[in-house]
This record gives sequence, structure tokens and C-alpha cells, in this order.
Amino acid sequence: MSFESQTILLAISAAFVSAATNITFAPALRQMGSFALAQFNNLGNTVMLGAIGFWLYEPGSFRWEALVWFGVLGVMNYSINRWVFYTGMNIVGPARHITITSMVPLPSLILAVVFLGEEPGRWVVLGTVLVVFGIAAVSYEPSGGRWFRAGVGWSLMSMLMLVTSAFMRKQGMSYMAAPALLTAWSALVAIPTSEAFRHFLPKRYFEWGSKRYIPLLVFGTTLNGLMQILINLSLKGKISLAVPILSSTPIFALCLSALFLRNIERLNARVVLGICIAVLGIVAVSIGRHG
Repeated sequence: MSFESQTILLAISAAFVSAATNITFAPALRQMGSFALAQFNNLGNTVMLGAIGFWLYEPGSFRWEALVWFGVLGVMNYSINRWVFYTGMNIVGPARHITITSMVPLPSLILAVVFLGEEPGRWVVLGTVLVVFGIAAVSYEPSGGRWFRAGVGWSLMSMLMLVTSAFMRKQGMSYMAAPALLTAWSALVAIPTSEAFRHFLPKRYFEWGSKRYIPLLVFGTTLNGLMQILINLSLKGKISLAVPILSSTPIFALCLSALFLRNIERLNARVVLGICIAVLGIVAVSIGRHG
């Protein structure tokens, strides 16, 4: 299997696991604060991925540069952006929020071309555009004659942070190919960073809610740890190749929502059309992997 094919397979797997993670967290998020969920996730990532990372660690592979990149990633993505992401998902709703945050391909493509010197090719560019339009069609639902609903700013802010996060992951992994250990380090850095915000934000963001959701949180955190590893591994390849495929997460989220969250998501002709467009985009990106 070629390196490009591995990138595609890892990205698709990461997209599916990412969707499953968010669907798992959605019911619990209605009863608890977004920072509390982020902290639970960070603690789980630190313990689980830290153990896996030390077990897989290859002596002599340590690089300070990787820890610096993932340390900054921990502050921005695993602390601030996890709060922003979960808050947006709770306000806007899983499908629409995940769609907006998945509009990463275009700014990521520009970042890859400008700073990394990548040449994605016409098929990758076409596929990126199709994925973006397909995902938009999947989750767009007009409300009160408006294109945008309250809380959409949280989703847009999270999307912009995810663009920068992809670049940081790419840089860190280029120094040290230890996705589990580096993710555990990021989550560890995020724990005290998140606690520092406790003194400045409303208490509702830190409320834990009912204990009956703990098994769901443990399962979701386990999925999230697997997702982080898959994302890091996929981003070892070309960002312009991996990110558009990672953005197919809303398609998987929609299907899983239809199965497990039927009171939230409903399929219709527009949604089916959007899925077809997005799938064509993924195919176009796959064809362009050798371009």
C-alpha cells in the first residue's frame, strides 16, 4: 500500500471515529458544562494515550521541538478549542456544528500551499470544493428565514482553530512520530490551562451534571483517544490530501445520528444529495493522490 493510500485510509477511519465520538458525547453535553467535558476528555487522553505512548516509545526518538509544538497545541486546541467546540455543538446542534467546523479544507489548503510548498493538483482542489459544498448541503436547515442561527460564531471560531491545529500537528509529527505520546502531552498541558479559566468564566461551563453519564463519557473518551491517534497519523501525509477526507465527518455523524439520535437528525432528499456530492469529493481527492 502506498503512503498516499495509507493517508486516505487513516483519514477516513479518523472521520468515522470522530463522528462516533461526537454522537456519544451529545446526550451528556446537554446535562454538563463544556469545560467539564473537555477536562474529562483531557484526563482520559493523558492516562490512556500516555500509557500507550510509553509502551510504543522508541528510545532515542525524543525531540524537544515536537513537545513545543504539541505543548502549544494543548493550550490552543485541547483546552480553549475543546471548550469552544463543545459549547458550539451544544448550542447549534451536532450536525450543523460539525458541518461548520469541517469547512477546514479550503483555509487548510491555502496554508499547505503557502507555508509547506505543497502542490495539491486540480483533482484535490476539485474534491475539496465538492466536499465543502456537500457537507453544507447535508446540514443546512433554514430557520426563521435566516441563513445563520444563534451560536454559529462558536462553530466558526472552532473551525479557524482547527485549521491552525492541523498545521501544528503536521509540524510536531515531522520531528517525532509518536502520535499517542504527543497527544497525551497536549492533553496534560491542557488540564492546568483549562483550570486557569475557572476564575474567569461562568460556573455553568464547569458543571458535571448527572453521574449516570459517566459510562458514556468513558466510552466517548476512549473513542476520542483513538481518533487523536488516527488524525495525527493521517496528517503525517499531505495536509491537502488528509484534511478534505477528514472533513467527511458530518456524513458519518448524520448516519449515526439517524440511528441513535433520531429525535435530532432526519434524512431528506437534500441531505441525500449532499452526501452524494461529498462522496464524489472524497473520490476526487483519492484520484488526485498521485497528482
